[in-house]
Amino acid sequence: MIIFIKDNFITKQQCDWAIKTYKKNKNKAKHFRDVYPLEVPLGKIHNKLNKKSKELNNSQIDWVEIVRWPIGSHQPLHFDNAKDNTTLASIVYLNDKFDGGQTYFENGRVVKPQKGRALFFDGKYFKHGVNAVSGSERFVIAAWYKPITQEGDVK
Repeated sequence: MIIFIKDNFITKQQCDWAIKTYKKNKNKAKHFRDVYPLEVPLGKIHNKLNKKSKELNNSQIDWVEIVRWPIGSHQPLHFDNAKDNTTLASIVYLNDKFDGGQTYFENGRVVKPQKGRALFFDGKYFKHGVNAVSGSERFVIAAWYKPITQEGDVK
């Protein structure tokens, strides 16, 4: 099991585009715990996530969303309550002009948000959380992945 971090995974322009897309469609966002996920098409970003997940563990996107984390939002240590066949999770940080919001793991590793940085890990294997967000909202692209069969179809 790995924790994979890639800086500049997507461009600053793609980050800004994703936040603008969220804000244009915010009335369609759902409320989950203390965050607001929104499922929208991500075009080239979607393809880039799929390419990296295939390299890491032969998986592809099952579902993906842009998530707004308001000031005060956080997540305690947890395992992802994902589908049985979920093999990987990722977070792409879309902004970093806020305090807190670090992703942390039970083993002590802390990942600081940085605009364009991607974090891939198995959320059903690694217990993880998010420190409280303050100063401004935090935006991320969150994705969960499932296996690809030999024929290229998803299991």
